Amino acid sequence: MKFYDKAYEKKSVEELVKSPVAAISGISATDADDLKKAFGIVTVEDLATNKYVTFAQGIDCLAEWSGEIEDATFNAEAYRKLAKKPVSAITGVSERDVDLLKKAFGIDSIKELAENKYVLIAQTTVAMASMLQILKAAGVL
Repeated sequence: MKFYDKAYEKKSVEELVKSPVAAISGISATDADDLKKAFGIVTVEDLATNKYVTFAQGIDCLAEWSGEIEDATFNAEAYRKLAKKPVSAITGVSERDVDLLKKAFGIDSIKELAENKYVLIAQTTVAMASMLQILKAAGVL
């Protein structure tokens, strides 16, 4: 995959899921160390499934779509404001964690964490591996 460093290009998608997060092109060993210090992220799967990433994506989704799914009295503006706040607005994320995210990925807000390209690459890889497992279990592959 072009989204992964040369040493990982020939790995299967199942192997990529368990690979170090630094296997993703653009994530340095230093960035990977910062992710480990901040959130215990070691593998591609860890990045894809991290609870703070999931929280950020939920907030971002509500900020974008809540006016479409809630009744007219619901004020979606609160989610829009929350999505613009620093990641430390999420319970359990410290200022140190925020500093490490900023250093590693330049992330300043919940929205930026939710939409980070490395997170999306990791999540796509995990989704592809899951789909392959489903197809294999169904006897398609």
